[in-house]
Amino acid sequence: MNRVLTICVLVAFAFPCSSKTMGAEVKAKPNVIIIYSDDHGYTDLGIHGIDGNVDTPNMDALAKGGALMRSGYSSAPQCRPSRCGLMAGRIQNEFGFADNKMDAGAGMGNLPRVYPERTDMAGKPLLTIADRMKKLGYVTGFSGKWHCGPNDDTTNKYDPRSRGFDEYWVGAMTTGSTNLDLEGNLVPHQKKSTWPKELQNRVILQGKFAEAFVTRNKTKPFFLYFPIYGPHVPMIRKTDPYYQNFPKQTYPQYNEAQNDVRRQGLALLKAMDDAIGGLVQTLQKNGIEENTLILFAGDNGAPGKQTHNSPIGSWNGSNNVPMRGVKGWLHEGGIRVPMFAYWKGKIQPGQVIDEMVTTLDFTATTLRLGGGDIPPEFDGIDLMPRLAGTANELSRSQPMYWDFYTGQAIREGDWKLWRKDDTTVLFNIAQDPAELTNLAYQKPELVKTLTEKLDKWVDSLPATARYDPEKRGKNMVSALGGAPADVKPDPRYLIPYDNPVATPYPAAVATPGGPAVAPIAAKTSSSAQPARKAGPQRLGNPKSVMQKNNRNQRDPAKLFQRRDQNQDGFVTLKEFIGDPANRNIPALTKLFQSRDTNNDNRLTLEEMQAAERQ
Repeated sequence: MNRVLTICVLVAFAFPCSSKTMGAEVKAKPNVIIIYSDDHGYTDLGIHGIDGNVDTPNMDALAKGGALMRSGYSSAPQCRPSRCGLMAGRIQNEFGFADNKMDAGAGMGNLPRVYPERTDMAGKPLLTIADRMKKLGYVTGFSGKWHCGPNDDTTNKYDPRSRGFDEYWVGAMTTGSTNLDLEGNLVPHQKKSTWPKELQNRVILQGKFAEAFVTRNKTKPFFLYFPIYGPHVPMIRKTDPYYQNFPKQTYPQYNEAQNDVRRQGLALLKAMDDAIGGLVQTLQKNGIEENTLILFAGDNGAPGKQTHNSPIGSWNGSNNVPMRGVKGWLHEGGIRVPMFAYWKGKIQPGQVIDEMVTTLDFTATTLRLGGGDIPPEFDGIDLMPRLAGTANELSRSQPMYWDFYTGQAIREGDWKLWRKDDTTVLFNIAQDPAELTNLAYQKPELVKTLTEKLDKWVDSLPATARYDPEKRGKNMVSALGGAPADVKPDPRYLIPYDNPVATPYPAAVATPGGPAVAPIAAKTSSSAQPARKAGPQRLGNPKSVMQKNNRNQRDPAKLFQRRDQNQDGFVTLKEFIGDPANRNIPALTKLFQSRDTNNDNRLTLEEMQAAERQ
């Protein structure tokens, strides 16, 4: 059946003011849904405006109807530690779960660590967010990939049953275990492997269970964790209608086989988008959309950025452009993820937040919204004041830390320090998200300050959770795909640098920024729909827009001087756009790219003067 998800984007919002209504609101606890995608690269959210072939209208509608968080981070560049960090609300290294293979309990990679039951190695409580929400009167549900225990997810000690979830479907593909049927009825715990033909697509199946949980519990406050299993490998079957209906892809930097993998990845993302659209439709149908917060993030970046000559390997068809690095690395491509929040009538729509937000903030926000206090050991903050517009900025007092076998990193404010072996580099991430310019030699005092903070945090970790520097992987090279063509790093940048064949992506279908957008109807396609037309939607003429906005700013030298905010002799895209309020970001971005003749992501005065003469 066809799905049409309509998200009404409000230009302004108000809370009911009658005493009777207010009393009812106080009594009705809000529902919370956390959606966690798998190996989902930064490129592959349509609203990011990077690749016009990305077809995610439902996710885009939610992001437009709420807050798009463009500096969203996971707590690890790998699946298991990221998921366990989210569940515990803490950087997972702090309780001995640093990577997929780290021993974190009775066996390899299991949550919980039993030292003793429900505590970490320091004796602090190690409860999942589901454990905590149950104590606050919530019914808790799970549908998707658990990955905080054995891969078969069928051992009671380690699966969601023992970690606070009342109702669940847990499994990686179409096989798994459940105590809920698709009609929303509780059943005895059972393993399931046979499903109707139309549910052989794993993400559609997981979406149906999420819908069943919501329908069953529509009159109760509920917490639903929906870790949808995509676009992680294995790839979508080529017999799946989502693949067959998705246009063939032709990217100049890919060979034929890689283009097909990209098509498979985008088709699975389309199926994920429909599953999420179906879940939101279920909220609407049951009249609880306005009482439900939806938080969405990826668990880490996409693996194996591909170039024409590189092997396909474990690539899932997702991309991290324009971020450098891949899953498993602490460059932005490994840890910066698609992220947004939606709550009709509560979150101000049309927001674009560029401050750092982490997946651990989701845990803290959920707990606080449910009526709990955020424990001092939590590493996240409550996002709601910023999302609801009662605060102009996030109230974050601590940096974010990472420790993975490929290195260590800290981000505080706009600055990120990354180190491995004898290499330490520093980036202004707000101005240089592609991590092209190492500023460590220009900012020695800042390097010293951030290094001291990182050292102090690493020293606080349990001894068994620390990496032996001699075993950290000296022979590993950094996968730095996705850099713009013809861009060379600072010669003092010591990390091996891979400059792949880079070509422009198709024009963006949707781009964030500017005033609140008009209401949209996000048209979804079920497996029965005909294929959509190939080729991206093209944006309007950016030059005419720029001329209209800058009739009195024709002197390129004066414009360059105004835009070069840090007076470094270059104008970045952020400087070129200026204050994003009421600016046509898609047009300005395209104009910037047309003037950036050497594709180095910054403009010189000569480039701006040359463009003016054309």
